[in-house]
Order: sequence, then structure tokens, then C-alpha cells
Amino acid sequence: MSTHNAPGQRGAPGQRGASERREPRRARRRWPRYTVAVVTVIAVVAAVGWWLTSRTSASTWVATPVAGGQSTSPGPSTGPTASGPSSPTPSPTQRHTPVKVAIFGDSQATALYTTRPQKSVDKMLKLSNESISACGIMRGRVVSRSGEHFDLIGACPNWLSAWRTKAKQARADIALVVIGAWDVFDVQAKTSTLKFGTAEWDTAFLGQLRAGVAAIRESGSQVALAELPCYRPRKTNPRPPGYWPERGDDSRTRHVNDLLRQVADGVHVFTVQPPSSFCADASIGDNHKYRYDGTHYLQPGAKLWFDAVIPQLLTLPG
Repeated sequence: MSTHNAPGQRGAPGQRGASERREPRRARRRWPRYTVAVVTVIAVVAAVGWWLTSRTSASTWVATPVAGGQSTSPGPSTGPTASGPSSPTPSPTQRHTPVKVAIFGDSQATALYTTRPQKSVDKMLKLSNESISACGIMRGRVVSRSGEHFDLIGACPNWLSAWRTKAKQARADIALVVIGAWDVFDVQAKTSTLKFGTAEWDTAFLGQLRAGVAAIRESGSQVALAELPCYRPRKTNPRPPGYWPERGDDSRTRHVNDLLRQVADGVHVFTVQPPSSFCADASIGDNHKYRYDGTHYLQPGAKLWFDAVIPQLLTLPG
């Protein structure tokens, strides 16, 4: 070790040892001040980044809607999943009941409201019917490979303004939107045809749905988009409602569910799952006692549907 003079002292040259004359004394290495400052800033930024990431993971857990049960992507889910051991799993908070809910959509929504198990539903929901039968949100003439067709513009030309007005009148906590029966077909406009599943069709559907959601959101209501079940139409269905075989194509209904999830933002707009048994259990999905035409609900089907959906509504973030 080298011998150092005390601070403020200066040794005379003649007093230095021989070893010191032969080898210059090495000064202690000091980091420049700017280097220390840079290292400190990097450490602080890293810590803040870790903190923000952990908060984002936790908030995503709370805000993410339940994923679709029968979708081709992602797979079945019983609820949100925390990401990693550093993200705690909070228990969902149930809302005070009954929750004020307004049901929007087409004739499926009408059928659900009409055949609902009233006593059990009324305990949990203060439900109002804002649906419009025979009213899909796409603009044009839907056509089926069975030869059936239906003019959605003629049936409900003002659905968007109707949703806006009804939402403001209902003043619901949650607007429950049930659509899809008219949203699995090619759509003919005056000069062209939108083929289901193409980028053009998807863009048109997403534009219409986002406009409807925005109209409802003007009232302050949160929006719960009901994912589509598996439909099971029959050739023996009378007209109306008719056959409409595309409704029984599960790849089409799963595709619509994927689009619904694109509109959900996890803050004010969510998706909720129908019972998986409509897809997984033929004794239910293809049973006319649950849905008389494979699409529209009777009392057993409505009970099954509300039993699955109500718990999801009650735990949506407020």
C-alpha cells in the first residue's frame, strides 16, 4: 500500500522514500461526476419501468373481458388470468344488485327478454328491453346459399339513432348488446357484394358496431357485447324464421366473436360469454326446447343463457 500525506500537507522532496522515487504514486481512481449521474438515472428509469409494467399487468387483469369460450383463438377461459407470479390475482368485485341493464340487439335479444326466468333475473338485474326485432346492423341485403334473403336497410333504416335514443332513455348501468344472427352472411349493396370474412366485410362490420357502441356510450352506460353461441338452424324451420344455414357454420360465428373482441376496450366496453353447451352439447344446442329454430330462445334456453351471463355482468369493472 502507498503512504499518502494527510489532506492539506505537502511533503518535501528529500523526505520521500527510495521506492517512491523509483515508482510514481498511483492516484485513487475516481469516476467523473457525469458518469455517476448517468448510472443513477438509468437505475431510476429501470425501477420506474418495472413498477409501471407491474401496474399495467394488474390493470389488464382487471379490465380484460372474458375471452370467448368456443373461439378458434384464443381457447376456452373461465376468467381473466394474471401474468406471472409478480402480478397478484385480485378477486372480482360484485356490483350491488339489482344492476340496471338495458338489452339491445335483434330478435335474439327480444326472445331472451320475453322468455327470461323473470323471478331469478329480477333479483340480479333491473332489465329493460330496447331490442329491435329483424334488425341487423349491416347495411344492405343479406343473402344465404339457401336462396333466402332479407333487406336490413328496409327492415330497420334508423337503428343507430334508435340505439342512441333508447340508451339515453334507459340510463342503464350496462347496455347488453345481443346481435349476430344477421351478421354471418354476404351483404349485397347497390353496386357490390361484401363477401363474409373478407377484409372489406370485416371493416364494414367493425365500423357499424363501433358506431353503435359510441351511440350507446353517449348515455354513460358501459357496454357488454354478448358473444355468439353456436346456432343450430334446421331445414324444417318454417318461413319465417327460415333455414339460413350459414348460422350453423361455427367458423362464421367464431369469426364474428373475434371481431367483437376487437371492439372491447376493457374499460367501458367488454364481451360476455354465452353458455358453452350450445356448442359442446348437441342435446342442448340442437334441442328445439331450448331454441325453437336453433337461434331464438325458449324458456330453458333463456334460463341457461342468463345463468351464464349474469355473473359476468355483475363482476364487470365499474
